[in-house]
Parts: sequence; C-alpha cells; structure tokens
Amino acid sequence: MSYLKIANRFKKKRAKNVTQEVKVHELRGNSRMAEAILSQISGDFLECAICLEAYKDPKILPCLHTFCKGCLEKFLAKESDVKGQFPCPTCRTETALLEGGLGGLKDNFFVLSLRDTVEAQKSLVSKEDDKIPCDVCEEVSTGGCEICEEFLCDDCARTHRRAKRTREHEVIGVAELKEKRLAKTRSLKSRSLPICPNHEDEKLKFFCETCLRPICRDCTVLQHKDHKYGYLSNVVDDFRVKIKDTLEAAKPKIDEYRAIASLLAKKQAELDEKNKKAAEGITSAAEDEIKYLSGLVRDKQRELEEQLAADTATRSKQLSATADSVESTLGCLSSTVDFSQKVVEHGSDFDVMNVYSDVTARLESLLKGPTPNIPDDISDVTFHPQMKRMKKQVNLGDIVGATSSITDKAVAEDETAEDQTGVCMKFTTLGATGRLGPATLGNHYKGQQYEHLVTLHDGIQHFSVPETGTYTIEAAGAAAGWGPFDPKSARGRGAVQKGTFQLTQGEGLKILVGQEGAENKSGAGVGGGGGTFVTISSPDNEERLLIVAGGGGGGAGLQTHNPQSDGSVSQSGNKSYGGRESSGGNNGSGAQYNDYTQGSGGGGGGLNSSGNSYGQSGKGGKSFTNGGVGGQGAHNNADGGFGGGGGSYGFGGGGGGGGGYSGGGLGDFCLQSCGGGGGSFNSGKDNSGQAGANDGPGYVVITKQN
Repeated sequence: MSYLKIANRFKKKRAKNVTQEVKVHELRGNSRMAEAILSQISGDFLECAICLEAYKDPKILPCLHTFCKGCLEKFLAKESDVKGQFPCPTCRTETALLEGGLGGLKDNFFVLSLRDTVEAQKSLVSKEDDKIPCDVCEEVSTGGCEICEEFLCDDCARTHRRAKRTREHEVIGVAELKEKRLAKTRSLKSRSLPICPNHEDEKLKFFCETCLRPICRDCTVLQHKDHKYGYLSNVVDDFRVKIKDTLEAAKPKIDEYRAIASLLAKKQAELDEKNKKAAEGITSAAEDEIKYLSGLVRDKQRELEEQLAADTATRSKQLSATADSVESTLGCLSSTVDFSQKVVEHGSDFDVMNVYSDVTARLESLLKGPTPNIPDDISDVTFHPQMKRMKKQVNLGDIVGATSSITDKAVAEDETAEDQTGVCMKFTTLGATGRLGPATLGNHYKGQQYEHLVTLHDGIQHFSVPETGTYTIEAAGAAAGWGPFDPKSARGRGAVQKGTFQLTQGEGLKILVGQEGAENKSGAGVGGGGGTFVTISSPDNEERLLIVAGGGGGGAGLQTHNPQSDGSVSQSGNKSYGGRESSGGNNGSGAQYNDYTQGSGGGGGGLNSSGNSYGQSGKGGKSFTNGGVGGQGAHNNADGGFGGGGGSYGFGGGGGGGGGYSGGGLGDFCLQSCGGGGGSFNSGKDNSGQAGANDGPGYVVITKQN
C-alpha cells in the first residue's frame, strides 16, 4: 500500500474522530439540558396524593387532580353520603359520577407517559458508562448502534454487524450513545398515541371539536359521524394557544390571592400583638385592683381574659376561615396552573387535547370566584381600663370590639351599688331572631347590676332609671338578612347613634332592639334589618323619643356592598337601588311604594307609620307605635327583622327596606338591587352618628357619666 493511501486513510480517520468528539461535546450539553428538564418534574406530580406511590390506573377529575382508581374506590367506600357525586380528596370540589362509576372518569395518559419517560431517563443517568447492560442479552455493554439506539455487548455487536438488515449500521461508544439518548428528553413529550377504549387497536389520532375529546378512526364513522372533527395534530396548536391565553388570565389571580394571604398573615400578627397588649393591660389593671379588693379582682380578671380570649378566638376563627378559603383557592389555582403549564409545555398533542375541556372549565370556574373581603377592623381588639374606682364592685375595664359585654356584679350585701358612675349596661336582642321580638328575658341579664331593673313587654324591654344623672346612650340598628345569593359582605348595615341625656331616677325607658333580617337559604332577596328605638316616659306617663338608629336594607342578588342599603344618619330613610327606585319615608313615616308591581320588597317601618307593600310582594315592616314587627317575606321565609324591617319577595328580587325613624325604600323585583336603609334620630347633646357601622344585630349601651 502506497504512502499516499495510508496518509489519506489517516486523515479520514482523524477527521472522523474529531467529528465524533464534537458530537459527544454537543450531546453532553444536551444531556445537561435533559437533566435540567427532568429536575422540573417533581416526584409528587407523578405520585398519588392518597397512597403516596406511583400512579396505578390514574383517573383525572374535573378539578385536574389525579388519583389511582383503586385509591378513589377506597375513598368512596369511606364516604357516608355519595349520591351521584363525591368531593375531591384534595380540594373538595364536587365530581359527578357518570354512568360506569369511576370507570367513566378520564384516564390520565399524560402522567403515565411522563412517568415512564422520567423513570427510564433517571435510570440511564444514574448508571455509569461501564455498567449499562446490553439491550439484547443484558450483559455489560461495550458500545451501541447509532441507528437502532440500542446498547450492545461485544458478542451482540458482532452479530449486529453480520445481520443483513443492520450490517451498514455504525456501532459507537457507550458514552456517546448514552448522551445521544439523554438528549432526546428535551421535550419529554410522548410520541405514541393511546388506543381507543371503545375500538380495539385503533389509536386516538382524531379530535372531535363538537365533543372536545380525542377519538379514533372508527369513532368518526360511528358515535361522532355527524360531528366536526379533524386530525389531532392539525388542531392542537390552536388549542395550545387557547390554554396559554387562559393561563395568562389566571396568573394575576394567583398574585392577588398571594397578596390576600400576606394581608391575612399581617392581620393575624396585628391581632396577636394587640391581644398581647390587651392581655398585659388586663393584668396590670388587675394587679392594681387586687390591692383594693383581692378576691373580686381575681374573679373579674378571669372574666375579662375569657372575654378577650373568646373575642380574639372569634376574630382569629374568622381570619382562619378566610385564610383556609384563600389557601384552598390559591392551592387550586396553583395546582391547576401548574398542571396546565406542564401539559402545554411537556404534553403530547393528545395530552393537550385530552384535558383541554377540563382545563378551561376548571380555570373559568376558579376565575369567577369572588375575592374574599377582609374587614379593616378584624384585628382591632384593645383594652380600655376604667379610670375611676367603683364602690362595692370590681370593674377593670372593657374589651373594645368584644361580641358581648361583661358588666359589673354587685356585691351581695346590697342589690344596687352606691355609685353607678361608669356602669355600662348593654341591652341586646336576648337571642331572638327574625320578625318577632324576644318572648322572654331568660338569663341574659342574670348577675348583671341592672338585672332587677329590666322587664319585657311584647318584645320591648322596659328599663327603670336607677339614679338621676347624665347618661350616654349608644344605639345601633340591625343589619339586613343574608343568604347564598346575598352574602353578608354585601348586605346593608345598621347605623350607630350616640348622645348624652339627663335622666331622672324612676323614669322608664322603652328599648326596642332591632333584629337582623332572616336568612334566605335558597333564593335571592332578603329582608331589611330592624331599627333600634329608645323612648322615655316620665312618672306622669309623658313619652318622648330619645334616640333611633336605622336598620340596613336587604339586597336581592347583590354581590357588592351599596351604601344606599346602609342605615342612614339622617332622619329620612334612604331610597332603594336598582330597577325602579323607591323613596324612603320621612318625618317618622314608613316607606311607601311608587306604583310597584308584584315581586317587590316591603317598605321599612318608621316611628309612627308602617312600611307599605304591593300585592303578593314582601310585607312592609310595622312602625314602632304599632309594635315594630318585621314584614313577612313572600318566599323562603325572607322576613324583615324586628324593628320595622321590610320583608323580601325572596325569590329573585325585592329586597326589604330597613326599619328606623323613617323607613327605608322598598327594593324592586330585579337582581343586583337593594332596599334603602332606615333613617335615624338623635335628641341628645354631644350627639354623633355613623351610617352603616353595625354589621350584626342591634344593641343599646347605656353608661352613667356622673
């Protein structure tokens, strides 16, 4: 052989080696990319959340959570009440059981193909080059076929070269073939199509745009012959774009819920901090008082701490419930977006089309959900210590914002304290709800210093002034009713009025405490809240009005709060909102209808005249002088509250007006509407008031100043 031929052969071999080195270098870069992609697929994405093991016969629910079929069967066996549907074990979203039970749910082909790919590639990555088995005989491989992409030992490699079909194939090194196979995991997309569950050996390579699901060739001429369909590969790009567009709308929602979760945590921290300061204030006040009356102070300290704990627990429970809702919604949004993102980025054409309808339905459902409302004062709990020592009793102070008031107990030596200054006497609804007032005092004032001064007549509490002096009276009207279509966050709230009055011992106060509108459990439209009234009668039975706080107007499918539904600080009742607006009453009268038709709410009752109503609509609330009974709802017990609250139509419209000094206007028969809030009255000195300040039952607090 000539020198020239040898030189040329050497050059070709050298060039080939250089080319192979370049290929290996490129493939190693691709391998690192594949490992990075593999790291994005977390283990829990490929594991059942119930058994915490790799999926076996995975079924995907409409909420996009996936579970083993066997795990779902065990889960359903433990559920006591499964009637055609069951809750998702993760997010509690209800899933309908179609014909065929769990077998009728979609199979999650995506996680199966993804799991097989990930496991195969992880196994390949974990093995050293000199320990990879031969794909033919499982001996240690020494090379591999570049065309067939199979690892081969020496014996199998020689056989491979001798076979007629593969004799032209090039056998390369183990490392090079390993890098080449790893490089193909860049997309992790499965290239195979599943078999149709209804037609044996037929692949699901078509997509029915009528039913929004993959189908096979036989399906196109049988079950889907009159439907619009096409090749799955031809339509998948448009549907990928649709999913991506929906994802873009979901991402800001996640940021919004994260911000709400952060605000909830901040409010909880504020509540804990203020709770701590209040508790410290209680302890400090208690220690000072112990020097004066040790035994009574200890009892009072315990009462106040329990009240603080109960109020803090109530607020914390509300925050926790909202946090749970936010966490659940955030989890649903995050898991849905995560699943959808992975399907779009890593799923095959079939995977995308198979879950398209579920993904879009789930995202649209989550995006329509209302954003939680966090009251600004949810963390406002403070301790106000009493500044003036009282005789024969203990008063450390009051928890501001508490749901109930701990008033001071008189010493058993005397039924009344020698000095009433600073005594806080709170009058409540006595546990009564709805259109009728309380029937008994029960034990609500038992043990209170003013227990023996209160009697009850036709739902109105009569209180005898114990001492002559200056008193502050604070009255709050009641909020409107609520229901599944009228959330408490959107309902009308009661007004709060406060003033100073000169009262004489022996004078009698009549106190009507307004009650909330009733809960409508199945329809849209709720009754108005009752107004709260306080009058005084002198020993010669001359009666005059002291103070009135208007109740909130009831909504009808109202999802956001409207100020017109709040109890007003003016003497006139507010007009209604939405549809044909009805004016509120004035000068102490109930609200009258303005040519209304059937389906409207009832007008709020005033001081001197009752609210009006039309035909079979909700009934108007009675005036204070006529007993103050709330108006009756036309449907679903959507009654107005005691204190003149107007009843609602209760079935798609007609919110009731709020009771008050003048009644609130009655709501029209339409959704997204509300009745007007009731008017207020204040004859006291240093008077003040705030519209819509009370989101609950009415109350009256009387405090002696001197």
